Amino acid sequence: MATLTTKYSIGDVVYRAFTTTERKQHPCPDCLGSRKWKATSPAGGEYEFRCPRCAASYTSNNEVSLWYTASTPGVQRLTIGSIQVNTAPSFDREGNQYMCHETGIGSGSVYYESDLHETEETALFAAKAKADLNNSTVEWIVKLYNKALEISDYELDSATLKLAKDEASNARSMLYGLNDLFARIEDESATKEDILEAVDDYKRYDWSRDKERASQETEAA
Repeated sequence: MATLTTKYSIGDVVYRAFTTTERKQHPCPDCLGSRKWKATSPAGGEYEFRCPRCAASYTSNNEVSLWYTASTPGVQRLTIGSIQVNTAPSFDREGNQYMCHETGIGSGSVYYESDLHETEETALFAAKAKADLNNSTVEWIVKLYNKALEISDYELDSATLKLAKDEASNARSMLYGLNDLFARIEDESATKEDILEAVDDYKRYDWSRDKERASQETEAA
């Protein structure tokens, strides 16, 4: 009779490596970390209020926000309570799986063997590697980080002005492409083939860029 063996046994203490997301913030160039602004009235009175850039719970212009989301590592101590042996792992199943006393036996969370480690140190190392990979490859995390970083060194007034200039530049670029297309279509000497070629050129060279910019501005609004 064959004997099946698993990396962990019932009662073993293991450490699960996982990642979660955490809201973080770039350094604020307006309050320099104090999270407060000072104001002096004409009568000489001095007042303090929360920094509208980094301390406010809501901002009317998310484009100047310093906040972003990052993947962060986590480690969970668990005790093996049930084992599911899989001798033929496929592309969507990673071999042996375990259930643990802390999260339910029979009905509860199931953990892949590859996510479990013998020591807290090795689990933390693996979790950090996963978090670093997420922060460099997960599209929405990368985009949000880069977007916040791009504007993080500008003070509030200059940041708003920069965004306005960027949007105006994008609008001019979109109008230029459309005007060129319309001019080629309206040309009295243009044949059907010329018009189809003009539309094809616009779709090939300008449409993806203009659509992306319009989508970004709609989200910002």
